[in-house]
Amino acid sequence: MSAGEEYTLPQKSYFDTVLALGIVHHLDDRESVQLFRIAHEALRPGGKLVTLDGVWAGEQSRTERYLLAKDRGRFVRSESEYVKLASEVFSQIKSNIRPRLLRIPYTHIILECVK
Repeated sequence: MSAGEEYTLPQKSYFDTVLALGIVHHLDDRESVQLFRIAHEALRPGGKLVTLDGVWAGEQSRTERYLLAKDRGRFVRSESEYVKLASEVFSQIKSNIRPRLLRIPYTHIILECVK
């Protein structure tokens, strides 16, 4: 699927959970909203989309900021920016900033978006 191309799901409202791990920070805003829409269509009522991405957060070390800046994903965002994109499709969103999930200094955001 290329940017701007429409995607049709073979079966809608089928999944309980959709995972998008390390994906959203590689997508521009339009592509991110498209991902959220596809996930929303794929989920059953009450189903959950879970995303995990690098995030710009307030109290990051110089090393964390350097590693985020060098990430191949060109669209690392702040917590509010990720939530704003998700809220274009989902009305129930929980965000959680998690520093040091890895053995290297890196800060992640986990979004839980419920249909």
